[in-house]
Amino acid sequence: MTLTRLLSSALLFSFLAGCATKPDEPKYRIVDEQFFQRAVDGGRTEFVFIVTVAATPHLRQAPNKPIGKSERKQIAEFERLEDSPALKIQLEEEAVGKLKQTLLDRKICRQGHSIDNVYWRERSVQLRGGCFE
Repeated sequence: MTLTRLLSSALLFSFLAGCATKPDEPKYRIVDEQFFQRAVDGGRTEFVFIVTVAATPHLRQAPNKPIGKSERKQIAEFERLEDSPALKIQLEEEAVGKLKQTLLDRKICRQGHSIDNVYWRERSVQLRGGCFE
């Protein structure tokens, strides 16, 4: 009986602990998407797709206040898109997915497309390319 009670208590505790953890907040927030297209010689369609994220504030702390353990952990885990190659890659991959959806919605590049250039600004990524058709 005590073993059953112990197992059920452990299961209940693990279930409640799983419910109590909140999901990770996104490290960036997309605020704008822009799509431009044009036809060039030979009937090829070229496009530019720009994804912009909201500015990430700097983590500021009082210079005369000692840093505690929790503040040190927060500083170590704090990432800004502008300073993080990993977040830039993540945003670039998300932008590629959004570009594919935009091309489907606009019914262009049905035969496929290529991304020829990727340009980075401080808070945006620009994908340039063209359709195969």
